[in-house]
Amino acid sequence: MRAITDEHLQAYQEGGCLQKLFYVIKKDPELSFEIRMKNEVMIYHHKDRILTIHFSKGKPSIDILSEKYYKNATPPSVSFKYDDLEETLKQTDQLRRYFKEAKRLVDTYKSGLEFEVQQNIALGNRSFNNRFVVVDMEWQLPQADIKKEERIGRTRIDLVVVDTQKNDKGENDIYLGELKVGMDAIGGKSGIIDHIEKTNKLIRSPKACAILRKDVESIIRQKGALGLFEGDYTGLNLSDTPRMMLILAYRGNEEKEALKEQGEFAKDKARELKMAEPLFVWHDALITLEV
Repeated sequence: MRAITDEHLQAYQEGGCLQKLFYVIKKDPELSFEIRMKNEVMIYHHKDRILTIHFSKGKPSIDILSEKYYKNATPPSVSFKYDDLEETLKQTDQLRRYFKEAKRLVDTYKSGLEFEVQQNIALGNRSFNNRFVVVDMEWQLPQADIKKEERIGRTRIDLVVVDTQKNDKGENDIYLGELKVGMDAIGGKSGIIDHIEKTNKLIRSPKACAILRKDVESIIRQKGALGLFEGDYTGLNLSDTPRMMLILAYRGNEEKEALKEQGEFAKDKARELKMAEPLFVWHDALITLEV
């Protein structure tokens, strides 16, 4: 289950050894704080992991950005090594410097509009006063304890989204969100159909659904305790079976029409699989200036 221990959770709160680190992360809109399995927290910038926090026996240990990002560049100058860690975690300016350097390395290594849109969607949907709340990014089904013949092809879910409005059964739907942005997302039928098929396998697996539901409950509880959600939380009656959401971001009519075609492929495939039609969410990625 995606969860951290109470001791680890408290380390991010007032007086905890990770309080300043959490403050810097929370204040930076280009960083995402995500709770993972094995008592780990991973910090992402535009889909790329730039910091991993472990916690054991009352003490943290930290893995920095992978070396692949700075093979031909200067690595981050801030040290999180064991002997330096305690002092580094006290220095807000050093922590900010690390993230500034790490983000620049990631952006140089790989850039793309989809990464930025995904993070902005997560940032803009964290209030329980709104219709949708993004609870996790880059969710993947853990399959180590599942028999090989029962395993599902590896697939990452861009965004796990909870609907704060109840459905006809009085339940709050969990959506497995797939983001498609502009012309880079136009790859004919095969790409979207493959994703529909993999998502359908997740939805039809009782074990996968149960794991997802537990993860969502745990993440809401722990991120809520850290103040990472806003609005009035009055409780949710989570559905046992998730649905699929397609988030289609476009920059102009040409891209919108091309994405509509992808949407039709998705609808046809969902009908063929006797799967609930995906929920389509449209996002205009153009910025209109207004006074």
